[in-house]
Amino acid sequence: MNLTKEQEKIVCHDLDQGQKLKVIAFAGSGKTTTLYEYTKIRPHLRFLYVSFNKSTQLEAEKKFPGNVTCKTSHSLAYKDFGVKYRKKLVPGLKSNIVLDALDLDTFEDAQFSLDTLLNYLVSSDDLLSKKHIPTIAWQFYKTKKKTMVDLVQLATTLWKLMTDINDDTIGMLHDGYLKLYQLSRPKLEFDCILLDEAQDTNPVVSDFLLSQPCAHILVGDPYQQIYAWRGAKDTMDKIPTAKVMYLTHSFRFGNNIATIANLVLRIFKNETKSLIGVKERDAVEEVTGHYTVICRTNAGVFKEAARRYKNRDIGFVGGIEGYRFNDIVDTYYLFSKKKSNIKNPYIKSFDSYKDMKDFAKAVEDMEILSRCSIVDIYMDKIPGLVRDITNKTVAPDEAEIILSTAHKSKGLEFDQVCLADDYQNLLENDGSLVNQTKINHEEINILYVAITRARQRLEITGDFKKFVHKETLT
Repeated sequence: MNLTKEQEKIVCHDLDQGQKLKVIAFAGSGKTTTLYEYTKIRPHLRFLYVSFNKSTQLEAEKKFPGNVTCKTSHSLAYKDFGVKYRKKLVPGLKSNIVLDALDLDTFEDAQFSLDTLLNYLVSSDDLLSKKHIPTIAWQFYKTKKKTMVDLVQLATTLWKLMTDINDDTIGMLHDGYLKLYQLSRPKLEFDCILLDEAQDTNPVVSDFLLSQPCAHILVGDPYQQIYAWRGAKDTMDKIPTAKVMYLTHSFRFGNNIATIANLVLRIFKNETKSLIGVKERDAVEEVTGHYTVICRTNAGVFKEAARRYKNRDIGFVGGIEGYRFNDIVDTYYLFSKKKSNIKNPYIKSFDSYKDMKDFAKAVEDMEILSRCSIVDIYMDKIPGLVRDITNKTVAPDEAEIILSTAHKSKGLEFDQVCLADDYQNLLENDGSLVNQTKINHEEINILYVAITRARQRLEITGDFKKFVHKETLT
């Protein structure tokens, strides 16, 4: 296999026990190939490859040689801790369940208690304390001039209920048994740990992986960190290492698409290194035929589906179920005061649409606010729209137009990509560049992820198109 000079340097870089190497790998730059070659020429070493999600782990198992064990962080923890809770494992918890379990008076108290626990679960801390109370909780009680409930004690009680195998009041979260694993101070018998997507690693995982005495290679792209809401921290930025190396040549696209990505990184991230597109034929122009629309939000996906389903067969990355259209219908029923039609018990637990919307604003629940924005626009059309969109939906590989959010598109690539117009505005109303203080830097990362999914053609729209035009002419 022909490697770039950057890849060769990494593959030939030996590590002693305890040494850590950072590899900053820009989008599509062949990081998996680099790690494969690194492990292949060292058959005498035992490697642990840790990936962010299950699909990446399964793909890695097919590619890597026999001296590499491929795991997700949760699969490491499951055999010792998760398996004990297999009968009470739940994918998530909602505030109505916590409200009942802790006998609380308000949804806000319940949500902030839950959020305090969740912050603890993804931290590296041994003890649950005030530092895990979300900032928005302090602001909420101060603004409302209410005495804050003892969120630390409530979260501690919630944790006790969760870890009690015989109590089914509160289910065990996957992050719950992962925390138990971290607290057990596991010892992993490997010569080198390869941490993929290191930029999305949260502190609880960093703690038990990076505390191992073996060598480590941390690979990732700091500009693809888009999971801060899950507690992810840029591990690559925090860990001191003896060496930092780069992969800047993208095999996914050419320099036309790379130029757009570089523009965003240079202006909003002060990045001095450039992403270099290796492919010859790519273009930034209108997409035609079969293509993928990547949106910032689920609300954006719904709007695009409503606009396009009549004329083209549409599909959804990950399947339509992942976009929770049924919850949009239930939110509409709450809005139209038809509670008896609501199937989702969480949505049904709110007394009114206004109560749910006020709660979502108070705790910054973007999922609910996104659904409410759809209801406010489409109102009585929603049940029929959801029915018709669902009936017109086909599998992604059969679709003329594929729809996705940027988050769901991460790790994927498509021949043609059209960016929807719901990303963060980069220009003021007068056409000047938005002040840096108004920029949410994770939003810039999300935009970068969406841009770099395209292989051959990228269509840009709305405010972002104006921004690119302005900066290109400058």
